[in-house]
Amino acid sequence: MKKFLFGVFISVFFISCTDKAEEKPTTTETSASTEVKKTGDELLPASEGDMIRTSLAAFTKGDIEGFTANYDDNARLLWSSGDSLVGKKAIQDYYKGRWKLIDSLSYSDHVIVPLRMAVEQTQYAPLGKWILVWSFAHVKYKNGKKLDFWVHTANHVNDAGKVDLAAQYIDRHPIMEATKGMK
Repeated sequence: MKKFLFGVFISVFFISCTDKAEEKPTTTETSASTEVKKTGDELLPASEGDMIRTSLAAFTKGDIEGFTANYDDNARLLWSSGDSLVGKKAIQDYYKGRWKLIDSLSYSDHVIVPLRMAVEQTQYAPLGKWILVWSFAHVKYKNGKKLDFWVHTANHVNDAGKVDLAAQYIDRHPIMEATKGMK
């Protein structure tokens, strides 16, 4: 029985090696060189997420103009609850109002993943550059209440290099409860 299992193992090993040897990337010829044809989505260098790092750093200081410096004039901000803001000015006005309630804000545990989506998956997510961000927010409000919560934001960057869509996944209920009655 041991000889039989060993024979099966060796056969599977050789078959799997043979299959991998036959795999070849699809290429296209160019006059200067041979390139691998890109047929799908791709991760971008981490530096492609620097604009979002800069934006978050400005936001922690209450610098709303700095926070939205890389936003398109017609940017849309969507929350997972279905609420939304349309236009850079509307986004700035909203957060200027929110900052009147905040004593301090910081983020930790950032994960920033820039990628290029080249294959359409849904009509709601445009093709192109996306910067996905996960951060742990630490907020102290002027009424003394403190909240710690995760924020995930999917930022789409248009051809002009500006954020034109930011979809933020966050439970806003605890935030609204913590700031209830504040103006």
